[in-house]
Amino acid sequence: MIIMFLVLLLVVGMLCTPAYLSSPKKDNESKWFLVSALPGIALWVGLTATGYGAQSLSNLFEVFLISFATIVMSYLKVFLVDPKLDKPKQATYTMMAILAVAAFLLRTFMPVLPE
Repeated sequence: MIIMFLVLLLVVGMLCTPAYLSSPKKDNESKWFLVSALPGIALWVGLTATGYGAQSLSNLFEVFLISFATIVMSYLKVFLVDPKLDKPKQATYTMMAILAVAAFLLRTFMPVLPE
């Protein structure tokens, strides 16, 4: 299970790398940009380990939703938000916080999915 999460983080990082490399403000970008899924996935794992929310193997789908949202938000940040703001690091940290809140909301409101 831990290997799956590490591989998922690696895949998300590799899929976000083109956005990072094409960013016009790459010099001011946080290095956390490439692992921006980490807080959301870590929070999801922690909440699941404590028994919070629906407990089912099919609820692993939530992790893939968080990962997909990370990829989409990374590209939106680079191509829509960064050209308008002068603080790409702050935008990255905000994106990471939004993803962590999304993980919490997924664990809170996602029903038990049939296996």
